[in-house]
Amino acid sequence: MSNPNIKRINVLEVKFVADEDVLRHISEDAGLKVRKLSVPHTLEIKQWMKNLENSSDDEAQDIFKEQDYVTALDVQECSSSKDQEDSNLVEEYFEAHSSSKVLTSDRTLQKLEKKKLDQESLQNLLNNVPVAFTAERETLMKQYESIFYKWMLQLHLGFNIVLYGLGSKRDLLENFRVSLLQDSVHLVVNGFFPNISIKSILNSITEEVLNHMGTFRSPQDQVDFILKSFKEDVSSELYLLIHNLDSKMLRGDKNQQILGQLSSLSNVYLIASIDHINAPLSRLLGFSNMWDQAKQSMYNWLWYEMTTFSPYAEETAYENSLLVQHSGSLALSSLTHVLCSLTSNARGIFRLLVEYQLENKDNASYLGLSFQDLYQRCREAFLVNSDLTLRAQLTEFRDHKLIRTKRGADGVEYLLIPMDAGILVDFLQKDDDV
Repeated sequence: MSNPNIKRINVLEVKFVADEDVLRHISEDAGLKVRKLSVPHTLEIKQWMKNLENSSDDEAQDIFKEQDYVTALDVQECSSSKDQEDSNLVEEYFEAHSSSKVLTSDRTLQKLEKKKLDQESLQNLLNNVPVAFTAERETLMKQYESIFYKWMLQLHLGFNIVLYGLGSKRDLLENFRVSLLQDSVHLVVNGFFPNISIKSILNSITEEVLNHMGTFRSPQDQVDFILKSFKEDVSSELYLLIHNLDSKMLRGDKNQQILGQLSSLSNVYLIASIDHINAPLSRLLGFSNMWDQAKQSMYNWLWYEMTTFSPYAEETAYENSLLVQHSGSLALSSLTHVLCSLTSNARGIFRLLVEYQLENKDNASYLGLSFQDLYQRCREAFLVNSDLTLRAQLTEFRDHKLIRTKRGADGVEYLLIPMDAGILVDFLQKDDDV
């Protein structure tokens, strides 16, 4: 049986050929190999097919062998050869993976002739690396700066702005701050600081912006106070600039909820940057792992793609590097950046601890400054108004690993800064310069 002859362009014609015709083709046109094996040219096809139909499987195989068709077509040889090759490949695979010995290189960083660098030396070397495509990046920056006034208009229309794209956007936000926010109340939050916390942000707002020095039972009480203050005084405005809103320290659900509540105020204007690799997907898909629909409605984002191709120098300054020699104490740069995120009163308290510890650096039996002595010094400097306020601040210092506390033999609580005296001296010099 065959298909009807249908003429179609670029369509193969398919025919069904009877078994008898196939065997006849084999016998007549098998080629050199069949002729070399002396297969008879004349076959009784019909008789052979009839014998096959009336035979069992074993008998049919015997008929094939009798006529030497299997040998002529080299079917058996090909099949056995292929099976042998597959078997060899399988054996070679398991032999290659059967060894439990793991080979590792002994070329470690400890064997380098040069010792590890300190943070400052490494930074100096990186600063000497030439910057590529400087002119093109400056052109991009000027294009982005041309829409600063558009951002200001959209912020006052009730929107908040989020910047995403490849490259650091820190310089771009800093240019926006310098250009348009010099005469306005604004707060800059460096989300990439390793010890930044939502409490430090709230403290900065209540103490630096609202001039409130009281304490709060919980962060939510503090948020309620801020919301109430801004709603009652509609003339007060706050520009909140957050670098790396999606950092590990701020991306938590409670932190994002609090920041969303602040951004929902009509007189608080939020402009932030995000640098997660999946940030563009959040915009395209309309959701993210940080913001559900309720949070997105509070933020009321306008998305801007700001690809700057700038290196993440500041954002990655606190990451551990295998090329840097780490000491047991906190590096000076990390200490400075951590304290920059604290309030002025908190920095004053820490400075008192530093000065007292340097005064007693030559005292081998120095245990630290007692809590009562520190409280008295802070009261005299008008840094705290109660011991509860001081204890709350010391808890924050402990969380940042800036101080250690221990009790002496007399049961008195002593406070000690676990840093070298040289680092503390450098810190005081930098703090005086600021």
